[in-house]
Amino acid sequence: MAKDRDNLMALLERLEESIPQPRRQDAIDAILASDPRSTGVRSLRDHEVVQKFRRELSDGLIRVDTANKLLGLIRTVVEAAMK
Repeated sequence: MAKDRDNLMALLERLEESIPQPRRQDAIDAILASDPRSTGVRSLRDHEVVQKFRRELSDGLIRVDTANKLLGLIRTVVEAAMK
């Protein structure tokens, strides 16, 4: 009887090993397995309007159209942030 029980246990163990076990994933595993995230956000410091405003500010003469462009850019950013 002991030999039959041992054979049965060995058979069951071998069957369990051959069946793939589902791998449970937590949220961290899911994020790590996903494609890398990227962003299209650009720094306002590098925007051409801000650079032109800085140049004109250092020259001591800011043109009205440059100031209007800077204000328009700021308005766009604030409106996007408030949505």
